[in-house]
Amino acid sequence: SFMDAGMLVPDEVIIGVVADRLEQEDCKTSGWLLDGFPRTPGQAEALASAGVSADCFIFLNVPDDMLVDRVVGRRTDPVTGKIYHMTFSPPDDEEVLAPL
Repeated sequence: SFMDAGMLVPDEVIIGVVADRLEQEDCKTSGWLLDGFPRTPGQAEALASAGVSADCFIFLNVPDDMLVDRVVGRRTDPVTGKIYHMTFSPPDDEEVLAPL
């Protein structure tokens, strides 16, 4: 309901969802990867308080200009909601491309 209203989902809701998911058997046996989360020290502290800890971390050091190129090229199809990137994965169909 937060996202439907265009609001950010509160940290306590996200932490609960992530912590619950990481308690599932497949995560316990096969491991897990969090992409872009936690984003803030508060989120990291809340995860730690929930008993979530990682064995290792991967830090990607990407130049700002490359990040900007990735973000500004994104487009969402207003009909299907599918996300395209105008450089890296543009739509093949001209009808789909036109409103983007």
